[in-house]
Amino acid sequence: MRKPFLQLALAKAKGIPPKPFQTTLTATSSWPFTVDRPPSVSRPTRIAVLDSSFNPPTRAHYHLLKAAARVGCDAVLLLLATNNVDKGQTGAGAVERLEMMEAMALDSIQSEKEESALRHMAVGLTVRETGTKRKDLVFDLEIHARFMDKAQPILDTYPPNTVQLSWIMGHDTMTRLFDPKYYKDVHADMAPFFEQCDVICSSRPGYGSREEMMRFVAASGHGDKVTLVDIEDEGEVEGGVHSPGSKVEGQVEGLTLAEADKEGDMNEGDHSSSGSSRGEKSSSSVNDLPVKEMSSTVVRNAVKSQDWKLVEHCVLPSVRQVIERNGLYNE
Repeated sequence: MRKPFLQLALAKAKGIPPKPFQTTLTATSSWPFTVDRPPSVSRPTRIAVLDSSFNPPTRAHYHLLKAAARVGCDAVLLLLATNNVDKGQTGAGAVERLEMMEAMALDSIQSEKEESALRHMAVGLTVRETGTKRKDLVFDLEIHARFMDKAQPILDTYPPNTVQLSWIMGHDTMTRLFDPKYYKDVHADMAPFFEQCDVICSSRPGYGSREEMMRFVAASGHGDKVTLVDIEDEGEVEGGVHSPGSKVEGQVEGLTLAEADKEGDMNEGDHSSSGSSRGEKSSSSVNDLPVKEMSSTVVRNAVKSQDWKLVEHCVLPSVRQVIERNGLYNE
């Protein structure tokens, strides 16, 4: 059983002195590096970081990782920020979420069909003491600092300048991150973050237009650090990444992005694009539910109503096993 180990990891994270970043599961002992790609300053290892609440992890999470793997990432990190898991929050505790994240990661690591980045996955946790609960305004004003706070402990874990962190985020978080009203000088203030970080963004209809996001990014002068992706349903033709001139990364101006019906801010929340109504979808329409709508809210509501067919459609079988074994989301 992994629970005692995960409980110890959480205790170390919050201990004295605290351990602000640690991995609980890695594909190899040398992760994120490999024998073929050792630590290198000239060609840093690019890690796609999905920082989410994972309450629970869904197929939508996984397909977003697949999209990130297609844009040149070398490894993948599922990151749980434990300060996001409050005692009063609906759903699973930190240990149970780490169990589900590890179940998803192991499925990916052991799959010979997946791209190399998905087979080179890790699960990690980070702790950031906030002192008090954030108000929305404070969250907006400090969103850049939050990413820097999470990035630095990860960067400090590995030899200097040998890793590049690609943060996966939703459209709404992206818009706030680049909004100049939160900076004295958006280009100068964001420069430290982009020295060893970049952004992989999935669009989210209903949270401002794509043109609005492009305008903010272009004005920042950091458009070369942004990649826009779309996630695809099972069986769709590969190639959901769109960028000009067949380049993986490029200036945001001119990008053609298929509007992804992606659910939610991938850094907090449960990635639902239209709330609990999605969770009330009947079993008869389960097969019609696209990957983009497989939110954590849908899964929690399905478990509560004992709609296991819908649960199985929205999460990997190994994640369902953790949910059932721990009796999660029944209330």
